[in-house]
Order: sequence, then C-alpha cells, then structure tokens
Amino acid sequence: MNLYLKFSCSLILVFFILTDVYADIIPSKIREENINNQIIEYVFDADIIKISSDIENNFNLIANENSESKYSILLLHGRGLYPTEPNVIDPLRISFIEEGLDTYSLQLPVLDKGKSYNEYKQIFKYSDARITSAIKLIQPKKLIIIAHSCGAHMFISWAKKNNIKNLSGFILIGAGAVDKSQKMIDGLDYNDISIPILNIYGEYDHGSVKDYAAIFDDAIKDKNDYFSKNIEIKGSDHNYLNESNLLVDIVNSWLKSL
Repeated sequence: MNLYLKFSCSLILVFFILTDVYADIIPSKIREENINNQIIEYVFDADIIKISSDIENNFNLIANENSESKYSILLLHGRGLYPTEPNVIDPLRISFIEEGLDTYSLQLPVLDKGKSYNEYKQIFKYSDARITSAIKLIQPKKLIIIAHSCGAHMFISWAKKNNIKNLSGFILIGAGAVDKSQKMIDGLDYNDISIPILNIYGEYDHGSVKDYAAIFDDAIKDKNDYFSKNIEIKGSDHNYLNESNLLVDIVNSWLKSL
C-alpha cells in the first residue's frame, strides 16, 4: 500500500510540474493596475488614453498630440516598467513634447517582478497586439518608434510580423538584453530594411547588448547604410543613470538629420 501511495504521489507531482511548465503565461493585470495607480496622478503634460487590442482591453497610452507636428513618436519602455519610466522614456518623452512633436508612450504588458527574458518572450503576442493598436490610433502621420531594452525585443517581435516600410525610422536602445544563459529571439534582417535605424548602447551595458551592437554595426557597414548609426554612450550603463541628458541629445540630433 505504501508503495502504491508513493507511486500515486509521484504521478500527481509530475502532472503538476508539467502543467506548470506548459501553462500559458499571461500578463499580470494586477501589477499593471498597481503601476497605473502609481503614475496616473503625476502625468500633467499629456492625456492618458485607454485603448484596447484584439486580445486585451483597457491599457494606457500616454499621448501628447500636436496638429503641427511633422511626425509622431511612439515610445516603448523596458522590462516590467511603465510609460513614464524616469531614466530613459520620460526624458525622451518630455523633450519631444518641448519640441512640439506628437508623442505617445505605450504601457507594454508586464509580468510579476523577477521574471526572465524567456518568460517575457512568451507574452510577445500581447505586446504585438498593443503596438498594432497604438499605431492604428496614431496613423496617418509619419511614425518613428523608439524602444528600450525588452521594449526593443517586443518591437522586433512586432516588426517581424508586420510591414515596417511605413515607418520613417526606428531607434533601439539597449537592444539584446537577456538573462544569463538565455538567448534573444532572432533579430531583424537589416539587409532587407531600407528605413533609417539608430542603435544605442552604453559603455557599461550588458554583454549581450554589446554583442547585438556588434552584429548591427557589421550589418549597416555591409550595406553602406549612411543614415543608420550605431552609437555607444560613454560612461553609461543599461539604464542610462546620470546619462539621460546625453541620450536625449543623441536621439534628437539623429532625428533632425533625417
């Protein structure tokens, strides 16, 4: 009887392990709502628009619209963060508003704290859908997408499934950031891309980000791409602590060169 019980318990344990491994990972609405409650009262310079996708309802798009703007910018934040994240996204967002540009910052799906890149890539279908919904709202103006860290991965996932020829350009900041012993999903084939691209990374960024920057650098050199740039920010880490002003200057300078 004891042997039978041990065998039964083992089968039950295996069942729950397999169920957990193969269960669908979905975004954490509780954490996202907590984020929304914390930031909503501090947004004074833009409207908070609730939009929906084909698979989700009611996520935030922070929007500042200017009818005279020559193009629009969509900002995509890093892993587990929010549309007014203070080191990368908000300094850029504020600078674009001051320049009189249509500026949108999207709340991307989040997971509970401590989740890895491999877990986040399982919710890319949600970020794909959110990005599509945001772009539909922004059209028909010329669009530039700027994405940081996991936001860059989510943008790349979206770009591989959609026509990016309608974009006027895009900027990747800290692209390639994955956890130890994990690998990024396939990147973009830059040989097939004719729009301008800016890739930015920090001097003290993650090794995987520097590896991605080297691949990008080789790609734009091979195709003699004059407008695309690969720029290292000296003294900066992955989150651009104390270097956000320099990041803003580099981005704005490149945008004005287009």
